[in-house]
Amino acid sequence: MSDTKASEPSIEVFHGNTLGNKIITYIAATRPPFLTASVLPIIAGLGLVWGETRQLNFDLALLTLLNIILIHAGANVLNDYFDSRNGTDAANNNRMFPFSGGSRFIQNGVLTEEQTFRFGFVLMMMGAVLGVAMTVITGPFILMIGLAGGLLAIFYSAPPCLACRGLGDITIAICFGVLPVVGAVYIQTAEILYSSVWLGAIIGCFVAAILWVNSIPDIEADRKAGKLTLPVRMGKQMALHGLGIWFAAGFALLVFSPLPGWSYIALLAAIPAAKAAKALVDGRLIPALPMTLMVHTAICILLAIGCAI
Repeated sequence: MSDTKASEPSIEVFHGNTLGNKIITYIAATRPPFLTASVLPIIAGLGLVWGETRQLNFDLALLTLLNIILIHAGANVLNDYFDSRNGTDAANNNRMFPFSGGSRFIQNGVLTEEQTFRFGFVLMMMGAVLGVAMTVITGPFILMIGLAGGLLAIFYSAPPCLACRGLGDITIAICFGVLPVVGAVYIQTAEILYSSVWLGAIIGCFVAAILWVNSIPDIEADRKAGKLTLPVRMGKQMALHGLGIWFAAGFALLVFSPLPGWSYIALLAAIPAAKAAKALVDGRLIPALPMTLMVHTAICILLAIGCAI
């Protein structure tokens, strides 16, 4: 824990005494390294569009990326707020920063709960405004996608707390898999492509895998706080096998999907996926935690390339 705690945010680093430091503090509070979980599915969706139509509206693509970044960043910040309110993060003595236990900005005195809530709310509202603007351009279906994604992202941790009811993993799979891919494709084509639903579901499994492995160190703290995630309900020993199940589900969907043949190059990610799953079963959270992120990145990039070809 000493090395982990030493790497956590502190008021010595994020002092907020200058405008530049305040900006850096608030950016860091969104947990930027994990925003790839929402950005990369958009990239994969755009790859599918290119493969199907051989054209892209780059202005709309950039707006789509900005929108998902704002929503995801806001959801991350609000998750910190609600996990502070319910005591989960404060009780987490087994955390492995930065993968589990939240951003620690509240617990380490960098930001107050009120500042965190206001910042998360502003980010979500900015995303909502941009989403409405895109609806004017692309039609009401995008408003439905954005509303569904935004509400699921908020209520993942906000009362009634879907994660607390064991629904967090499927919620994340929908929020950062199915909805962004289907939405990104629709924005470009004005169609709900059958293949985009499959692509979103495949990616959703690997996004859920990130949440799953990151939840393992949090099991004791979540249980104490009454946050009964699926890993908490299963118990640590059984939960260690869950990562492999999410990976297997994702690869199985890929094999049976109607995606272009070149998309099978994403099966190359099965090698690091197997290593990550084996490491977790053996109780080696490092390298399982960062390797799971790498598997998700590889899957999205390889699918984007395969679908584009």
